[in-house]
Amino acid sequence: METQAAEAKRVDFTAMSRGELEEFAAEKATAVVALEAQVKSYEELLRKANAFRFGASSERHVSSGQLSIFNEAEAEQSCDAPEPKRADVVPPPKKGKRKGHRQDLVKSLPKETAEYVLTDEDRICPKCGGELSEMKTVVRTEVVFTPATYKAVDHRTKVYSCRRCDKEGTEGTVVVAPSPKGMFRNSLASPSLVAGVILGKYGLALPLYRQAQEMGRVGFPVGRNVLANWVIKAAEDYLSEVLRHMQKSLLSCRVLHADETTVEVLKEDGRAATATSYMWAYRTGACEGRQVVLFRYAPGRGAEYPKAFLEGYSGYIHTDGYSAYRVLLKTTGAGPPTDIVFVGCWAHARRKFTDIVKGLKKSETIAGTATEKALAFIGRLFEIEKAAKEFAPEKRHAYRQKHAAPVVDAYFAWCKEIQPKCAGDSLLKAVNYSLNQEDDLRAYLLDGRLEISNNLAENAIRPFCVGRRNWLFADTPEGADASAACYSVVETAKANGVDPFEYLKHIFTVFKDADTAALDMEDFMPWSLALPDCCRRKGEPEALAS
Repeated sequence: METQAAEAKRVDFTAMSRGELEEFAAEKATAVVALEAQVKSYEELLRKANAFRFGASSERHVSSGQLSIFNEAEAEQSCDAPEPKRADVVPPPKKGKRKGHRQDLVKSLPKETAEYVLTDEDRICPKCGGELSEMKTVVRTEVVFTPATYKAVDHRTKVYSCRRCDKEGTEGTVVVAPSPKGMFRNSLASPSLVAGVILGKYGLALPLYRQAQEMGRVGFPVGRNVLANWVIKAAEDYLSEVLRHMQKSLLSCRVLHADETTVEVLKEDGRAATATSYMWAYRTGACEGRQVVLFRYAPGRGAEYPKAFLEGYSGYIHTDGYSAYRVLLKTTGAGPPTDIVFVGCWAHARRKFTDIVKGLKKSETIAGTATEKALAFIGRLFEIEKAAKEFAPEKRHAYRQKHAAPVVDAYFAWCKEIQPKCAGDSLLKAVNYSLNQEDDLRAYLLDGRLEISNNLAENAIRPFCVGRRNWLFADTPEGADASAACYSVVETAKANGVDPFEYLKHIFTVFKDADTAALDMEDFMPWSLALPDCCRRKGEPEALAS
């Protein structure tokens, strides 16, 4: 039985004139085209979502025509050239592990030696009865692991009084033997324990409940809420002064990177538990001698948050083009910055086109398309940047002006030419992104200290994103602030080649017995030469990825 809606859609074609029938058919044909385009768009979005969820995360793409566009030497090589002589052909190096590779891996570890020898009774030849002589020593190296151990240390402080004063009835003298203070009042926490908990969560992405489980397994059944209180208290009492000085150092640099990512905070006044909050990340450029990575928690993504943090800053700021940073902008121009110059991210511009590739059907290809040419342009810029990476800033700037600037000019001229001809929403959005960000994307050519992308900020924020997958959310705003403080200290220590655990332990040990207002905070920065040798990482400092 047909429904009323179906009956309402029935059309009496017999009552229509020829003109009405043609008009009706044209209207339906237009609707079909629109629906097909909509379905195609939805299919593309689905393929992109599947590629994001299941595909490789790398954005590298080598198109079939990328080399031929720019490498004229390879494109124009002669096929009639004579074959090289056998003596001129150099065989490729053999693949395999480099000699001494294992020893390089363990060169920073403490060494112990276990020696195995024959007894005098065993050093008799079983054939002739003669004495066996030592021929050589075979060395086999292995690395031994000892699980973390916890021990309780009783600090017994003697208290002394004057018995003569007691006998004479005068006010007695009481003297307490000098002893170190505890980190927190009436707490079991020690500098090494709190440093280990912070490193576990913010350096190794181990949630507090997992750390509490491991502590209970070895005989120390402390609650997760206790560990959380230690972290928050340590951030408030010990790390706040360090972070203030780090922020001062960061704002004195001429090149910064900025980015932000989401975080969920459950118990925040006036906001639902599912409301989206943000963790903002700021870091110095690779050219700066002092590497600073700072995180700041904010309940939103509005312009007021970067404005409050970067108030008074003058220099270059790398961003992904997010408009909230524009509130900082007053004047721009070529040459040395008088206020703020925003530097765009070519990795984001490239991502718009790689997303198109991810949305293609298996039977489709980008060969000969605008997407292929765009990726070729941007790929060439990254190739030039790879060659210029080892140069000093002045030479890098000159190299970019000679090699990269013409490619940038050609790319934007091509974008303006292709924009009216773009077929498909994805391609139009990708081209529009580049054109809307043209000034920012060109800005990296102004100074050799600048980067072609904002990958430094993205790499700095990645440890937070990895940890968020494990601990999922922050319980309170105080916990989110403590997380920002701990991530800042741990990541800044790593960026300066300092062991985060030893660095935190050093700060806690000194600060708990000192008046921090009387200390020179510069001596306690991760880049300070005044830090003890134990804080220096035994391995290589973390490389600055760009």
